[in-house]
Amino acid sequence: MAQSARRRDWPADTYDIVTLALAAIDMVVARQGLDLEATRDDVAVALRELAYRAAAERPAEEHRQVASFVIDSLLNRNGRDGPFRYVTSDYTAEDGRHRRREVPFSLLVERDDAVRDENVLRATPDAINALIGGLDFDVEDEQVATELMLERQLARNAFDSARKSAERARLLSVRLADDLDQVIKQTRRDLRAVEGDWIAAVPERLESARTHIQERLRAERKLLERIHTAFGSDDSAVLAAATRIDALLRECRRRHEDLHRRVIGARGVFLDEQERQSFRPPAAIDLPDPHRDVLLPGIELAYEDASAMTRRLLTDMCGPHVPRLPRLYRLINDLWARPEQRRKTGEEPEETELAAPSPPSLAPEAIDVAIRAVRTVGLPARLSTLIDACHHDADEPSASIRRVGAEILSLAVLWAYSPETYDEDIPMTDDLADRVLGPRAAVDTDGTRLSLPGWVGDDVIVAPEQDALADAAPAPAASHDFPGGHR
Repeated sequence: MAQSARRRDWPADTYDIVTLALAAIDMVVARQGLDLEATRDDVAVALRELAYRAAAERPAEEHRQVASFVIDSLLNRNGRDGPFRYVTSDYTAEDGRHRRREVPFSLLVERDDAVRDENVLRATPDAINALIGGLDFDVEDEQVATELMLERQLARNAFDSARKSAERARLLSVRLADDLDQVIKQTRRDLRAVEGDWIAAVPERLESARTHIQERLRAERKLLERIHTAFGSDDSAVLAAATRIDALLRECRRRHEDLHRRVIGARGVFLDEQERQSFRPPAAIDLPDPHRDVLLPGIELAYEDASAMTRRLLTDMCGPHVPRLPRLYRLINDLWARPEQRRKTGEEPEETELAAPSPPSLAPEAIDVAIRAVRTVGLPARLSTLIDACHHDADEPSASIRRVGAEILSLAVLWAYSPETYDEDIPMTDDLADRVLGPRAAVDTDGTRLSLPGWVGDDVIVAPEQDALADAAPAPAASHDFPGGHR
């Protein structure tokens, strides 16, 4: 950033870009996690004021350019908001050989505040470490040491040093809150990615955080009592430092109280996400492959066709309100979301039915054919083997009943794979699927296709329970001498 600033048309040795950058980060951190987080305009106004103090004789437009340059540099606009990267030497290999290692880091990021309906700036842990002057430190131990140092500084009336220690304690409080927010964010995004951490690591961190917060609130209360004694001083410098320290300590206390509420609710987040993510219905088997069926055909389109398709897609997805910060992952989440059924304008709402209509009756003989096929073949088994057993049921003389039994069996398998998929002509229920396959039946596919005449789709594997699917590899049916059925 400093090197790029020298290539500007600004007078040499006029603006200290590094100091302005640290001031911007400090302002963002001071309001981070509070109701009114800093926006780009807030930081720009403060930096323009600092630039004016450095060079009051320079034009106001130059001060605006300096402020914009500092913010854009911290956001890495030239790198398309990606992380910065620098290369270091590494001698940690077992053979002791030298190698180059690339280290990515970020400083400021822009986030969409849906409550305020505007974008805000947030400082990353890398930026907080830059202000503190350390890398990969233990937050709890560092904050304990900082507050102990602050207490000793107050005891010997070193108020200027105490003010710096109080600012350091505030930064550490923000870092501790960001660490917890990262765990909760990952839990809500994909529980499987952090499920192992919730067994021991995260509960230990939460317990440690609760103990840490309790100790810090007690220490901050004592420090506030000590700083109040300085308000009786006649020295204006002491009063100014004491006022600043008092404000910082009160801010730390508010942050720790808010952090305590989030720590208490963290386990509830895990339980809620476990219920939401673990028990949601499995995906349907006929969904398109995003890479093979969407991306590759789109890449092969001509430029005009691809542009038209992209414009139509973005218009339909984003609607009239364009997002302030477009992100690829948000587009993917919208594409994966299940569309809602909306009533057309002027359409009368449907009357609520007090009870579901009675389903058409199924022949008990056909259901018995499906049940006998599962019992005769045994699970785990391929769908083709179960269908073949239905068509060769020695206890049922009617070929049509055997065919309906095979259809019932296939629908029970599809219901076990995806409870929302069924044939309206032969409705399925949990009770019927349980009768045919068992209450804990599990179904999965390995890509093998059905080779039976008249049947299409995957030759799925049916197991008596979920754990039995891991090692199941039954062979497909070898007999095909029966009339065709349906998918």
